[in-house]
Amino acid sequence: METTTPVFDATVPVALQLRTPGGVKTVRVRFPSDDQWAERQRRRKVIIKNLGRGISETIIPNAEDVDAALLTKIRIEEETPAEVDPFEAVKCVEQLAQAEVDDVVHVGDAFRVTTRVLGGTTVHLLRMPSAKDVFDYRRAFARVLDLPFNKQELTINLHAAGDLYKKLRQATEGYAGEAPIIHQAVAIKAAIDALDAGFQEERDPNF
Repeated sequence: METTTPVFDATVPVALQLRTPGGVKTVRVRFPSDDQWAERQRRRKVIIKNLGRGISETIIPNAEDVDAALLTKIRIEEETPAEVDPFEAVKCVEQLAQAEVDDVVHVGDAFRVTTRVLGGTTVHLLRMPSAKDVFDYRRAFARVLDLPFNKQELTINLHAAGDLYKKLRQATEGYAGEAPIIHQAVAIKAAIDALDAGFQEERDPNF
């Protein structure tokens, strides 16, 4: 299943195009390491506020500062680097983090997850997780704290997705080397969602 024409190589520097009112800025960066992605996610505290009547509000209060700090670490030295403010940094990091699920197909005892990432289309073949795999992953992936004034704080641990991915991975297409953890997390969620959907379809409608 491994391809000889990879479309994604995390070791190759990336030139991001950032459209601004003053024109297009080019920002040259290294793709973040798995630890840098995990640290970014850990620092992006998600605040969920219950507004009543089944309505909630979700914000990430420090998103621009976190992404500005990450961009500073991964930028490649240039003679005349473009100035990038924290909100433009969010746009840059969002480009790097791109990983959208196009399709999930049940293949034997595995799921074939097709994703669109920066540079093209990639595929993950993941063995079907067990019920314990899913339980352990969900327990480790998200930590929720109850705060005053009907608020909750959610912290994401990307390493939990990476650990399960390594356990379930059978093969990949489109990668030169290992898939980055930001892509692994998307593939794992897609496989678990497909597994949950399968259970719903198989449930007796008269039960």
